[in-house]
Amino acid sequence: MSPASPAGPASPASPAGTEAALTRRTQLFVPANRPERAAKAALAGADAVIVDLEDSVAPAARPAARAGLADAVAAIRAARAGLHVLVRVNADADLAVDVDAAVAAGADGVLVPKVESADRVGEVDALLDRAEDDHGVPPGRTEVQLLVETPRGLLAVADIAAAGARTVALMLGTEDLSAELEIDPAAPDFDLRWAHGLVLCAARAHGLAPYGLLGTLANFRDLPALERDAQRSRAFGYVGALCIHPAQVPVLSEAFGPTPAEVEHARAVLAALAEAERAGTAAVQLDGRMVDTPMAHRARRLLARAERA
Repeated sequence: MSPASPAGPASPASPAGTEAALTRRTQLFVPANRPERAAKAALAGADAVIVDLEDSVAPAARPAARAGLADAVAAIRAARAGLHVLVRVNADADLAVDVDAAVAAGADGVLVPKVESADRVGEVDALLDRAEDDHGVPPGRTEVQLLVETPRGLLAVADIAAAGARTVALMLGTEDLSAELEIDPAAPDFDLRWAHGLVLCAARAHGLAPYGLLGTLANFRDLPALERDAQRSRAFGYVGALCIHPAQVPVLSEAFGPTPAEVEHARAVLAALAEAERAGTAAVQLDGRMVDTPMAHRARRLLARAERA
């Protein structure tokens, strides 16, 4: 696959890739320079593991961490067969070498931080085209997830979401964005919902999985606060979130997963609408609420995610 042409945006990632991304509630980071943690991360119960070459690895330690990527990916897969594995690459001069190393290591995708333009997305797609060809990987196999973390990126988020042929997910990097905006995520009135809304709408408008958390992951020991943030985030429209500690995985997994009551209600909605259609109408009352086509659409998507999960 190739990056977007001047005539218009690239075609979206494959429906199968995006649908799979929509079912991932948790993606757990593990530092690329801590290979002893790779197998433990695989067994934490997350839907994906992200081997991190960026924030958790000092620049001087990157070459060694990069050289060990293949061993880290192999250790993760040995501990839990079939687990989705990504590599968070760097957005600086190491981008090309990181992308090549991720493909050579057999990663399923790359997480690209600090994306500020559609051109960067096209650049990553082109690097992946070249790396897959060089390492004998089937063309288009490696997916892309994008982190928008700066004001410049936020202003371009719609173009960023539309630009990639491989992109399956979009998310907001609240810590970096907060630093650039000079606001404190720990402040009582901290509120970035306006920024989350831009990212969420851009993701949905272009068929991408929206991941995010209305809060901060930094205080990883405060699990009750994390649960509240996750429940708010799901109600806001997010389907999953990143994790920086294994203890966060079960909390986020449960908060973002459909409950048995929701699954039962979704089935009731579809059954009620099917009965209404047989009676010649497109709407019906269920439990005191009007049920119509948009509710049926939500019910089908919820059931599909529950089945895949």
